[in-house]
Amino acid sequence: MLTISEARALIAEQVHLIAPERVPLAAARGRVLREGLVAGEDIPAFDRSAMDGYAVNGEGTGPFPIVADIPAGCISARVLAVGESARVFTGSALPAGTTHVVVQELARRDGDSVSFSKRDAATNIRRRGEDAREGSVLIERGARLGPTELSLFAQNGNTSPLVSQRPRILHVATGSEIVPPDFAPQPGQIRDSNSILVAALAAESGAEVIAQQRTGDDFAALLDAVKSVPVEKWDVLLLSGGASVGDHDLGLKALEALGFTAHFQQLNLRPGKPLIFATRDRQIAFVIPGNPLSHVICWHVVIRAALDMLTNGSAEFCLVSAPLGGALPLRGHPRETWWPARMSCEGDAPVFLPLKWQSSGDLTGLVGFDALIRVPSDSPQIEPGENVSARLIRCSVA
Repeated sequence: MLTISEARALIAEQVHLIAPERVPLAAARGRVLREGLVAGEDIPAFDRSAMDGYAVNGEGTGPFPIVADIPAGCISARVLAVGESARVFTGSALPAGTTHVVVQELARRDGDSVSFSKRDAATNIRRRGEDAREGSVLIERGARLGPTELSLFAQNGNTSPLVSQRPRILHVATGSEIVPPDFAPQPGQIRDSNSILVAALAAESGAEVIAQQRTGDDFAALLDAVKSVPVEKWDVLLLSGGASVGDHDLGLKALEALGFTAHFQQLNLRPGKPLIFATRDRQIAFVIPGNPLSHVICWHVVIRAALDMLTNGSAEFCLVSAPLGGALPLRGHPRETWWPARMSCEGDAPVFLPLKWQSSGDLTGLVGFDALIRVPSDSPQIEPGENVSARLIRCSVA
């Protein structure tokens, strides 16, 4: 069995960047930037007022004659001489000669002149280029675009960023026992929860499910389900169920019949041991153990790495350290365990609270989980208060 780090390294070798595309800003949220955003001009592009008040040239409290009124969006050709002022507003372009903007709360206007009750050291001027100079890199290549990044694109006048395409996923849920969620299952049947789970995980990860099929444990039907979607329409094939070695586990056999080459079939992972990864040219495939908790763990620990390689050419795997919370220890296991948890606080300190699960089919205790605690295979037991490493799940735009 491969370790998780070995599996991720193998994925990094086998998965290649997907092609980029230009999209409108409104369609770019969650996408990975494929070329850096460079400032096309100084930011701000001109000296402007940070406050409503009076632009002045000089020191003292006045009186200062008011020689101009400059609303935001207007330009004044008037140059302030020493001892002169102009009425300005937040965002107003400041006339040449301005040394300070005095806020209006300190101003006493009398006709065409103004005096101030006091002056302080603040200039209240946003100088041209103080945020960024023309030609400077505002957002590095490889950044995932969220609301702030999109706003900066708009501010820079770039409305068509070059981003990675969203990985297109073809998903097939297998199992003769599964029925649609809106069906009443008969004895021995269960509702299909993996299809909605995969679609939601894909959306959170910046991918899209372009088609979902459902088949029983039938080899021909499984092949037909995959072949029914043109090969040029998808990048990633996900098969839910059929990953183990039983008589009705058809995942590996199907991948081989479709021309895929398997690179691993088992991982030192709990839950999720019988995870299969395969490639065919630039397409990738996973056969995921059928239980829903296995889906969740395999996705965040392994499958997400492949999606990151497709969109960014790298797959970072950051872990955060904090004490184990609660009152019960976490017991070790011969396989490396990734334990669902919730980040919380005890006193003023962050802790990871492990959540209760009975088996890899149990999602009942996982509502609201936002972290996965790593319990190494060589760890006999982790006591409350000991530091643990965990992968944060819901802290990024995806």
